[in-house]
Amino acid sequence: MNKRKVALGPGAASLILIVVVLSLAMLAMLMQISSRNDLSLASRSAEMTARVYDLNADAERKLAFLDEVLIECRKEIKTGDMQAYLNLLAEKLPAGYDLLDDEVTWMDPLENRIMTCTVKILPPAEKERTEWVAHKLVVEEPEDDWEW
Repeated sequence: MNKRKVALGPGAASLILIVVVLSLAMLAMLMQISSRNDLSLASRSAEMTARVYDLNADAERKLAFLDEVLIECRKEIKTGDMQAYLNLLAEKLPAGYDLLDDEVTWMDPLENRIMTCTVKILPPAEKERTEWVAHKLVVEEPEDDWEW
């Protein structure tokens, strides 16, 4: 049996060290690119979340305004007649609010999102004035985004 010794020259260790350093430098560069992309995505997500919360706050303000209008209508209406109550409400509702039967609907757009709110108007004899029916955020994405 012939045993040969494998001998590495003095430059082999330097070559291995250079390859390892270059590999680590490439990995560091890829990690930096990935981190930058993650930061960009997180920033956009945080900005959109803040905007959606602003939309939600606007919806609550509009509900509070509607509640004030309903209080005025209850003061003016002396009977518990629901139809007279709704007719008076229809006269006092400003633009942007839609009254259909006993439900009031309004929408707030934000870029490709729309906050749709619907509340049911309760009879004037009840303690509560409104009841949430729908409070949803709809995202309209172009069909081009789904093509691969």
